[in-house]
Amino acid sequence: MKLISAAIITGLFLVAPELYAHHSGAVFFDGDSRVEISGVVTDAAWRNPHSSFTLTVTNESGQEEEWIVESNAVNQLERLGVSPDTLSLGDTVSFWGPPARRASNQMRAYNLLVADQFEVILWPRNPPERRWPDRELVISVPEIETRNIEEYIAQADGIFRTWSRGFVRNLNDPLPLTESAAASKEAYDPTKDPVLNCIPTAMPAVMDVSMPIEFSQQGDDIILRLESWDTVRTIHMGGDISVAAEFPASREGYSVGHWEGDTLVVETTNIQAQSFDDRGTPMSNEVHVMERWTVNEDETGLHWQATINDPNTFTEPVVQEQVFPWVPGEEIKPYQCATDSQ
Repeated sequence: MKLISAAIITGLFLVAPELYAHHSGAVFFDGDSRVEISGVVTDAAWRNPHSSFTLTVTNESGQEEEWIVESNAVNQLERLGVSPDTLSLGDTVSFWGPPARRASNQMRAYNLLVADQFEVILWPRNPPERRWPDRELVISVPEIETRNIEEYIAQADGIFRTWSRGFVRNLNDPLPLTESAAASKEAYDPTKDPVLNCIPTAMPAVMDVSMPIEFSQQGDDIILRLESWDTVRTIHMGGDISVAAEFPASREGYSVGHWEGDTLVVETTNIQAQSFDDRGTPMSNEVHVMERWTVNEDETGLHWQATINDPNTFTEPVVQEQVFPWVPGEEIKPYQCATDSQ
């Protein structure tokens, strides 16, 4: 396994936001606690939206018990250089991370110790977390290192390129919910999250991505591809938003766009009602989203800001923003969601 140094990896983690899985970590896992387990890997599922591992662990009483360990999406693990070559069936390993809130013998793995020698980060966090600082921190060199980076730089044209993962934050915190929306959120059962059955999220939640996006030109229109859920959004440039109602509602909605200087402004309506987020906030079919996309001056990042209006859910407009960094050589991977039963 080709390795890079701990110093390089630590530098990467310092600028990396925490990456969230397909469902809310705060709902399913106790982020304020950490557990460490050690045992033998008996099963591994490398997939999106999350990978999972089964461990046979000998507890303090000398009895064997089975643990289920959730970790990052396989696409993200691949970008970190983590693969079945890193962690194979029959390996003796240790995992460290937050325990599940509602289930025993389950956890989310942030860090991995292989053969009691090498620590691997499975879930980059800011600030970085080490569990075994006396062990060597290593990771395989990601595939992106082998690509012709100069070619990607030459092809970049303003917004038209592949942008790396962002991290959404709400500028309205807490969310300004209507009374009915607050009651719906309070009654939310996270085990009924549609994403657990590979049912994709809709706009604007689909923009809360932890995977790359790509803008390209298609005739007069702009195509926005998102790795998450293999989503494709068509932005009708110079179009009329009033025609949106002529089309069936969809999770991407109907989008029209125009340029204001160097800023791409996109208006989206006719969105199929789903959840606003993975914490049970509802969303109605009256939702209206206005996005503004701007490449920063040195072209190292793409700023996204969205204003969301939904009179059935919010008492005032909700504003979200994130920055997608530019990592030359980044590419969109197939998502191909798979459930636990697949």
